[in-house]
Amino acid sequence: MSEPGPEPDRNLDLESESDEPTLFLDDDSRELLWDNGRQWQSGERLDEWEVLAGSIEASTNHVYRGSQSVHLTAAGDGRTAVRIPLDGFNLTKTSFSVAMYIETPGAHHAPSFDVNAPSCDAQLHFRTRHKIDKPGWIRYDLGVSDTSALESTEESYMTISWGGNADWYLADIRAVPVEEEPRLFIQFDDSLRTTYDTAFPIMREYGIEATVFTITGRVGNSRHLTLSQMEEMQDADWEFGSHTHTHRRTGELPLDEQRTELEHSKEWLLDHGFTQAASTLAYPFGSFTTATMDIAAEYYDFATHVQHGAMNRTINSPLSVNRHIGDNPEKVRELIDLLLNERIPTDTLVLCYHDVIEGHDDWITPTEFRETMAYIDESGVECLLTSNLRDHQFT
Repeated sequence: MSEPGPEPDRNLDLESESDEPTLFLDDDSRELLWDNGRQWQSGERLDEWEVLAGSIEASTNHVYRGSQSVHLTAAGDGRTAVRIPLDGFNLTKTSFSVAMYIETPGAHHAPSFDVNAPSCDAQLHFRTRHKIDKPGWIRYDLGVSDTSALESTEESYMTISWGGNADWYLADIRAVPVEEEPRLFIQFDDSLRTTYDTAFPIMREYGIEATVFTITGRVGNSRHLTLSQMEEMQDADWEFGSHTHTHRRTGELPLDEQRTELEHSKEWLLDHGFTQAASTLAYPFGSFTTATMDIAAEYYDFATHVQHGAMNRTINSPLSVNRHIGDNPEKVRELIDLLLNERIPTDTLVLCYHDVIEGHDDWITPTEFRETMAYIDESGVECLLTSNLRDHQFT
């Protein structure tokens, strides 16, 4: 079977954080990466699309690239499903990305992209879960969240399905190569004090560093990291990115306030010497729009949001990067096992944590967190910083 095809030249002219980081960037990283891999389905032809539920039609109402997109409409039971043959790909080395436009903002949407992959001896379940604050085109990098037994041992195909009455459009589905060794990235949101008091000493025992996305307007508050703690952690090879200045739902703010949140946060990081990851961002509550990304592109070349499932190496949408909440230790172990499965096309996993605390239903306990770090250590998977992942995309 053929490979997804050569990647474009990615030696990009973005500012280098190892040199003299600046507040503003010269280029938009989305435009520089959106052609990764090989276009598989452009949306210009629908003759191979088998409708299983709902209906599809070519549409010029919302166009990502080219002259049209694929408009999917739910059936009476609220379900949409199509199946597309997957010929000519080595699915042990191939992942996918897709551009989607959703007409019904404000709710969480969770489409499924299930690949019947005989070469992997499994059906691969790619998931993306996202809250759209306003309609607009966003590219999604699909990550394998789990696998199951094959529906068929002979055919390769992708089934795209969606439950709910969302009105949505697809375009420019790309097959992207997965060739790197397994790598794990650990992140903390909110710059909470338990990151220093609890997680930091546990991870130091195992020689694991992390990226902390910092609410810069709360540094030194009672539940948040102090400047001296951040400096101590940076001396121990941890790094700090932006989680905006006041942690409001970015995508719901007026555009001038969004800019203030994004600009003041990066400016604070640069002014206080936290330069290594100053051009990386985590959207508070996963809230952003295409307009948010347009503003973010002026300051950041890499941005993440909350996601469930593993994330693949070849990133087509560097301002909406997937990651997995790590507070379910059992699921984390499953994902690490998937990461280390040489026949499954996933070689990068990003885990995100908030509080590491006892007696809270939403967050992981110190005991569970230690067990997770021990499992990571025993697995031998390489743990790197977010800036390493970011830099890898542009070299």
